Amino acid sequence: MRLSLLSRTPLLSALSLFVLLAALPARADLPHETIYLPRAEISDEALRNVIGIAFITTMTGPEEEPTGELMSYRPEGDAFEPDGTLVIQELRAISGWEYDLQSLRKLPVVERRGHYLHVVIDAHTNERTWISEIQESETGPDVEFLAFDSKQWAWSGIDLYSLAPQGQTRLHLAPRPDARSYQLSPAYPPRRNGQSVDARILQIRGNFLQLGDMVDLDQPLVPLGWVPLTDENGVLLIWPVFAPMC
Repeated sequence: MRLSLLSRTPLLSALSLFVLLAALPARADLPHETIYLPRAEISDEALRNVIGIAFITTMTGPEEEPTGELMSYRPEGDAFEPDGTLVIQELRAISGWEYDLQSLRKLPVVERRGHYLHVVIDAHTNERTWISEIQESETGPDVEFLAFDSKQWAWSGIDLYSLAPQGQTRLHLAPRPDARSYQLSPAYPPRRNGQSVDARILQIRGNFLQLGDMVDLDQPLVPLGWVPLTDENGVLLIWPVFAPMC
């Protein structure tokens, strides 16, 4: 069955879609995220002290490019004032997709004040601005936020290598930096009983994320171990995705 994103007018909530896709195995007819920038082109500062991810969903244009604009804001005391507009097509997001007339862009969030998000709008230059989760137009872009400590990440796919130094990370047997660990890389992915697995996010505890093997949709994830969220300098090492990268 082909998954349609158009059941909501005009846009299906990115987080609602996340919950739906996180419970599905990877399939060619479902959207898969693209990491837009190689790690060498992403500023360390763009990944430092990130607290979660902003999801910006909009309709695509005739050439399948994202359309629309977002209002940007500046803090003025305890309030926020409009500070121009952002063309969504010009954002240099970490990842996203174009699928079924809709576009997704995912941006690092470094601070949240009420419904305002301080986001990295250019992961190469570390340019930042404030945007609002509340959008006045029902036909415009949809903005949502998911903190890394949210339980909604459970069953999500994860990119373990694109942000990690040399494309490698370590799988720890406990959520501690001194716990016994094993190297993970594209050549040596997570395994269980010697077989490669469909690794999903099971839970997040402190600075560690627990991976689980998705054996079956009707069974709990089988714990595999823990990977660090950030390095010792607070630079993000992983990137959650809607489904395993293909």
